Amino acid sequence: MSADFNLFGLTEARFETLLLVVVRVTIMLGLIPVFSARQIPMLVRIGLGFLIAFVVSQTVSTLATPLSLGGLVVAIAAQMFIGLVFGFVSFLVFTGIQFAGEILDIQVGFGAVNVLNPTTQQQVTIIGEFELAMATLIYLAADAHHYLLEGIAGSFAMLPLPFASIDPIVGHDVVEFFTQALFLVFKIAGPVAIALIIVNISLGLMARVAPQMNVFVVGLPIQVIVGLIMLMVSLPLLGTVLPQVYAETPRQLDAVMRAMIASPVPSVRP
Repeated sequence: MSADFNLFGLTEARFETLLLVVVRVTIMLGLIPVFSARQIPMLVRIGLGFLIAFVVSQTVSTLATPLSLGGLVVAIAAQMFIGLVFGFVSFLVFTGIQFAGEILDIQVGFGAVNVLNPTTQQQVTIIGEFELAMATLIYLAADAHHYLLEGIAGSFAMLPLPFASIDPIVGHDVVEFFTQALFLVFKIAGPVAIALIIVNISLGLMARVAPQMNVFVVGLPIQVIVGLIMLMVSLPLLGTVLPQVYAETPRQLDAVMRAMIASPVPSVRP
């Protein structure tokens, strides 16, 4: 870019600042819960990303000096990586919830019954999709999406533009949060799975006592009935557990952001 660069009244340094903010914010919004839902049209998501990026950019200091072409490419890659890590950690909880629902589908007997989601054009399991929908409603009711928007804006204070270096502890934090997401699976699927295990054990004992009984014919409807009853009984568990889990997300994001270190501008072009 030339020294007299001016686009819509933006100086070169301000344009590069706005570009880096847009890259980080759009990557984050493309991955975090609710905002990344495919039910929202692509143009709406892109427009929302640009709108939030424009608002956030008003609180971000302009780069002291314009970057060289190579420096700008590295800075864009850094913002993309920050956005990917932020979005991945944010979506871990929803991944665990959907996985728990798929486990319940297998236990109840719905594992082979996949339905086509007309919005996403993907095959989904019945209980898995139901659990994900309930988790999304609780997520919105708990105003957890507000924490993510605050986290997006706060990330620029913790990791100022344009560069960032990675501390090895980031990998450890991500693995720890992934483990917590797996633990959430057991919390959600545990009651129903335990009840169905007891049903299966009982059916096995009945098969030993009455060998002439067709366990598969009798057992399948019993599994479905018990599984659905336990699912209804355990629904209040979602309302108790999920808000606590959502409240932990800002702390997780804070830990990940602090494990990344803002790097100074390397060398400026002449």
